[in-house]
Amino acid sequence: MANCTRCNNHGLFLKVNIDGICKRCEEELESDISKLLKNVIQVGPSHVGTSTGDNDRNDYYVYQWRIKDTGEIFYIGKGRKNRAYEKHERAYDAEKIKANYETEVIIIKENLFEEEALQLENDEMIRILNETTHRLTNRITPLSADRDNGYSRAPSTPKYEFEKASMFYASEIDEHYFKVKSREFDKVEKEFLSHPHFINKTLWGDELKIVYGGNYSKYLQEVKAGLDKINAKIIKSRYAKSVTCWIYPIDDYVHNYEIDQKNAIERIGKNIPCYHLIDVWKFMINNYGDIEIPKQKDVKLNPVYSRISLDQIKNKNDWDKGFDEGFEFFEKADRLRKDGDLTEALKLLDEARFLGYNAPALYNSYAMLFKKLKCYDDEIAILREGLERTEDYGGSSENILNDWNARIARAMELRSKAKQ
Repeated sequence: MANCTRCNNHGLFLKVNIDGICKRCEEELESDISKLLKNVIQVGPSHVGTSTGDNDRNDYYVYQWRIKDTGEIFYIGKGRKNRAYEKHERAYDAEKIKANYETEVIIIKENLFEEEALQLENDEMIRILNETTHRLTNRITPLSADRDNGYSRAPSTPKYEFEKASMFYASEIDEHYFKVKSREFDKVEKEFLSHPHFINKTLWGDELKIVYGGNYSKYLQEVKAGLDKINAKIIKSRYAKSVTCWIYPIDDYVHNYEIDQKNAIERIGKNIPCYHLIDVWKFMINNYGDIEIPKQKDVKLNPVYSRISLDQIKNKNDWDKGFDEGFEFFEKADRLRKDGDLTEALKLLDEARFLGYNAPALYNSYAMLFKKLKCYDDEIAILREGLERTEDYGGSSENILNDWNARIARAMELRSKAKQ
């Protein structure tokens, strides 16, 4: 069962990215990233836990869960009364370890006020991550720790290589405690490319830089051009009865792969071949030679919605002031967009833009709103503006630029279909 590590939403059909975050939280984090760019987030408590505000009692304690035979610590927590000895419904991996090993509870310190317990919990996580090789199953760990918790790729997972498909990988926890091994993507076969579905995953970090050389959109466009050559029909739904394969842009957990295959068996009665985009790209090159990407015509756009020109924007050359004046409007607009009030959301996005708010989150929100309205000319136009203005805030990350170019290409496809 998938579980979002940020909002704790869970369910068999919940889709999470490689970091364990659901789509809604991904969109909300784009807003948070804007705040980080401005460095306006106030310095809060030094601990990672959240206080209940009940700091009048001093009956809190901090505890460890550890394996008896090896002494390995796999979970740190704080609580009151019988908390350390109860089942933790959201600590899925910790509970799985308890079910497979003889474990024990160690109380580190008692008779603490809540803030003291939170700070000690934080400090104990840092100590374990900095001074031992133990793998914590706590989903949130201090940023100041020298290494991550146990959800990173297991050490045996092959390193990323240029134009080489990565793998479905086991986490350190899965490999160490449950002997789970990484799994290669399936070998590409032409007969299963007839009705592919592209898995929607956010591309981050080393896989983007190393596997795709920072140019993911090139490989995606060439694969789609190759699929068009063989008259393949791209399927929108992962579990459509006609789907013949899933094409992944990135690696994923073996655990997620197993859940998805189980769902496929239950919903459409078959296992689905899983291909990495790079393997499909190589298959196309080897079988059909170099793939020419059809040149996109600089089509004339007729946007439905109008807004002031760039030269009329306030604070256009003062990013900080534009952020200060416009962020509040953007934040309200994005919330309304997610709630379905698109008309009011658009007015507030325009106000944020007019005041000089200029961050990737603004253009992402605009694009998602116009896509929802099926206003593809507006979506293309606003994303082109975003690409043009990226220099205003010192350039944007490669994955955002690739995403915008991919969105433009997709909007052009939908635009053409809508006119047929």
